[in-house]
Amino acid sequence: MGGEPDPRLIYARTADGHDEAAEPRRALTPGVRRILMAIDGKRCVGDLPEFARPGDLAAILAELEGERLVEVAGLADEPTEVERLARASAEQALLGEAKRGLRGLFGAELGAAGHVWEARVADCVTMEVLRRVLREAVDVVYYRSGEAAARRIVAAVRPVFEQARDTR
Repeated sequence: MGGEPDPRLIYARTADGHDEAAEPRRALTPGVRRILMAIDGKRCVGDLPEFARPGDLAAILAELEGERLVEVAGLADEPTEVERLARASAEQALLGEAKRGLRGLFGAELGAAGHVWEARVADCVTMEVLRRVLREAVDVVYYRSGEAAARRIVAAVRPVFEQARDTR
């Protein structure tokens, strides 16, 4: 598979993929396993980046295909302009909600250093950018303030990201 996969592709698990998801037997990395679990025969590739680190998705899908754990099941229809606008509007509302939910959290966990993360969160323009910033921020909080602090931040944003996933 060369380059980035078509975001309209829909993957489904093979019988081996279902078995592996139900009872892990292979030495898959956490990122590969996360994508395997996210593949459901309905979600298109364009919806999968939230489950992978930036730039990793194409290689992960190629690995899963090579292991015969997933296969292409179809191609999603292009969304209409109205659907695109509605989705963008819903994402902006969720982004605003996420930012409000995070306000002050990094300052509480990191002190003065948290203000930098507060500003980075405030500057996020999409949920995908926010996810990337938060992945990095959680790592920083974990190393500076410990696992409990990182878990508090994850718990604060999880409901928003779950709602974003459910509205797709």
